[in-house]
Order: sequence, then structure tokens, then C-alpha cells
Amino acid sequence: MFTRIQTLAWADILIAYAMWMLMIYLTDVWKLAFTHSAGIINVYMGLTGIMPLFMQFIADTVMGNYWMLLFSSLAYCTGMGFLTMSTPPVLSKLTGTCGSYEPECIGDTQHILFYAALALIAVGTAGHVTSLASFLGEQLMDAIENISTRSIISAYIGNIVTFFVSVVAVLGLPYIKPWSLHFGIPTICILVATIIFLSGSRTYTYVGPQGSHLTMVLRVLVAAASKLFRRHPADRYELHGMSDCPLPRTRFLRCLDKAALVLPDQSLEQQQNNRWRLCTVTEVEATKLIIDLIPMAISFIFLGLLSSLGYTYFIEQAKNMNHKVGSLAIPLTIFFWFYIQAKMYFPALYFSVSGLFCGFNTRTVAPVIGIMVSMVLGALCCVTAAKVESHRLHVVKSHGLPDKPDERIPLSVFWLLPQFILLGAVEGMFEISAAAFFDLYFTPALNRYMLLFGCVVHGLGCIGSILSVSAVGKVSERGGMPSWFQDTLNKSRLDNYYWFLCCLCAINLVLYVVIRFWYACRSTDAQDQDDSEDSSCCCCCC
Repeated sequence: MFTRIQTLAWADILIAYAMWMLMIYLTDVWKLAFTHSAGIINVYMGLTGIMPLFMQFIADTVMGNYWMLLFSSLAYCTGMGFLTMSTPPVLSKLTGTCGSYEPECIGDTQHILFYAALALIAVGTAGHVTSLASFLGEQLMDAIENISTRSIISAYIGNIVTFFVSVVAVLGLPYIKPWSLHFGIPTICILVATIIFLSGSRTYTYVGPQGSHLTMVLRVLVAAASKLFRRHPADRYELHGMSDCPLPRTRFLRCLDKAALVLPDQSLEQQQNNRWRLCTVTEVEATKLIIDLIPMAISFIFLGLLSSLGYTYFIEQAKNMNHKVGSLAIPLTIFFWFYIQAKMYFPALYFSVSGLFCGFNTRTVAPVIGIMVSMVLGALCCVTAAKVESHRLHVVKSHGLPDKPDERIPLSVFWLLPQFILLGAVEGMFEISAAAFFDLYFTPALNRYMLLFGCVVHGLGCIGSILSVSAVGKVSERGGMPSWFQDTLNKSRLDNYYWFLCCLCAINLVLYVVIRFWYACRSTDAQDQDDSEDSSCCCCCC
């Protein structure tokens, strides 16, 4: 049963490695400018970050994890099929175009299939992010009581297969030169994985929609708006559910407190039956906490802008550098593998080290510092990338290659390895630290929505990369100077753009520290006021 579900994850790995090479496909086959290609990929990456929040809401309220997983897998199959058919040789006879990997062989049909494929693949990715782990968790909860040697062996085999699939994706896919096969093999894999997943439908444990915590936020907003012109109660304990609230009482956004206000002209039972008119104080405080964290979450947008570099400009830099170590040609996907390893293991190393220094405060201190560390690593990544690109441009100029964008540059591609590792560390540190930070304030179900909200901000950052490149390009060409972004990478000044991102990263870090300091000061003031109120109440009682 678990193996059938894991096949979807194995197919996801192959698709991830295949899609990572999309930048090279657009610049080599479509012959697009590298900034245009990066813009297409950034929109696609932005959609994959934004959509999981809405897919989670649909899964929780309408579909459940099984049907969401099935729907997203079918979208995956269709999208990868469209992407394969968009390559010139596949439909050349039907569309009357040539079958070579040249831009003149790509007609309107191929363009439509390609863009439709990216949208469907984004839906499939979002659905798997939303429901794959959750659905597997539902099966595990049911199997814990009936655990057997067979299930343990299946888990070990699953981990081994995951490793070998990664090896095939790293060492196998890059050597498949025809792009129709490069995209077609993962298409066949996800189709077979979906069929295998469906074959076990009778053995799965099904959990229906349990309701969404986003609905709670909407209920609080609607209830507060319906009582907008009502007065606050003189005693806060008159609010509905005040005595049972496990969350600390806050003094900001007091207009939302009216959502828990019990009206005198109706009985409590009548008002409790309409959950869109009366909420508990716990629900109000949870909603306040979500809204309160939005300013801090905005500071995370830059990390999305930074992570988009790993799928676009970093790959374009590596494309024409020397890939050989001795006589052995190294595939570019090895850098994606290093990126993933850094993303996985650097946060584990950080939290292990922080446990030695923070002691019992690790759970509260380490996540906050971890987010700061991710921003510092982001600045180091930009500095490293700028230095390496400056050196690459120097080699290009010294060998007379500025006007020869397709010529091999006599510089080892492993000069780019540090920036890929740093970028993986940035993303891993941010994701794990943000998850640990949200875990301090929210229940597991609501914590998941906050993580998905972080994905939305991350996706907006990827899309924002398009705006930053456009704005920087226009500003850089003022005063008669050439733009930093030309038609080819060898004529561009990508190193200057990396320095610009480094400055933004420093500003973003300062903004994050200021916001955290403001939160800390406000919490201290609120605690002092609560203590004074409690002491005055005690005096009155005496």
C-alpha cells in the first residue's frame, strides 16, 4: 500500500530534475533571450509556490487528500504529456512544421501546448505538495496498530528506491539529448505511478474533508464586521469563551474582539448556532496572530527572489563552462543534487549546533535566529555569485568570446558549486526555521496553513524577480550606459545585478530585525499592562 503511494514521490523526483533543465531548453531550442526565458520560468515557479495554499483549502473543505492527490496526478500526467508534445519532433507531421530543435520549427500549436503544460504541471506540483505527505500520514496512522515486518521492509525498500531514482535523475537524464525523450521519460513514469496508485484504491484508508482553518479566519472577519458599530464590553470576560482561551490576550486589532461579543437581544444558544456571527476568543486571537505575522512574512519575499536564481541565471552561467574533470564530463544536474543536499542537511547541522549553545531555549530562540542566518547566507550567496561571475566575464573577455555565446568557456563549471550550495542552505534554513517558528504559536493544522502562506510569499518573490530585472535593467541604462541585461550572458553584467541583490538582502535583514524588535517591545508592554490589570483586580477583590 505504501509503495503504491511512494511511486508518486519517485516520479516527482524525475520531474523535478527534468524541469530544472527548462532554462537550457528555452535558450537553446526556442532561442529566447536569457532574461525572457528566466521570466517564463519565474512565473511557473511562482505559480507552484502560490497554488498550494488554495489547493489545501479545497482539499480540506471539498475533496479530501485522496481525491486531491488523484486530481493533481492526472494534471501532472496531462501537463507532462503536453510538454513532451510541445517539442518540435513530436507533432511536426500533424502541424506541418519541421522536426528539428530550432525556433522556426515551433509553431502556434507547440506554444499553446507548452504554456498549458506549465500551468498543469504547476497544478500537479501544488496538489502533491498539499496532499501526498498528508495522505501517506493517514495510511500510517491506520497501520501503526497493525505494524508488521513486511511494512518495515517496505519502508526500507522505499528509501533505497528513492536513492536510486535520484541517481538515475542526476546521471541518466542529462545524457538523453533529444528533448522529447528528456521530457517523455518522466511523463511515462508519472503515468505509470498514477496507475499504480489507482490500483491500490480499495486498500486505502479514506478521510473525508475536515474543514479548513481559513474558514475560521473568514468567520472572525465576517462576525467582527457585522458588529462594527457595537461597543466593546466593559469587562473582557464578557466575551464568548474568554475563560477557556489558551492563547495569550492581545491588545492590537481590538476591532476583531467584537466577533466574540455576545449580543443582549438574542439568547446565547441562538448566537452559537450561527458561527458566522459569534466566534470564541480563541478563534479571534488565532486570527489576530495570523494577521499580525503578515508584516514579518513580507520580509520573506526576497528569499523567493533569491531562490529563483538557482533555476535560471545560475544554470545559464553553467551551460557553456567547462564540464569536464579530466576526461569525465560532469552533468549539470549534479549541481541540483548538491543544492538539495545542502537544503536537507544544513538546517539539521544548525539546529544540532544551536542546541549546544541555547540549551533549553533552543525551541524559542533557534527558529528566530535561523531565519536571520538564512538571510545572512543569502547575502553570502550573492557575494559569491557576483565574484564568480566577474571572474567568468574576465575569462570571456580575455579569450575574445563576448560575441560568441555558444562557445565553450575555458573555466571549470565547479566555480559555481559554492553558490549552489549556499542557495540550498538558504532555502533549507528558511523553510525549517519558519516551520519551527510557526510551531511556537499555532496548532499543527493551522501551522500547515502558515507554512503554505510562506510558500505564497516565496512564489510572489519568484514572480517579483521579473519586476526587479526589468527595473534594474531600465535604471542601469540611464546616462547612456549599456543595460546590465543584454541579449546574451557574455555581454551582460550579471555580477552587478548580484551585488544589487546583496544590498537588498542586507536591507531585508535589517527590516526583519526591526520587525522582530518591534514585536518584542510590544509584547513586553502588553504583558506589563496585563499584570497591572490583574493586580488592580486583585486589590478590588480584597
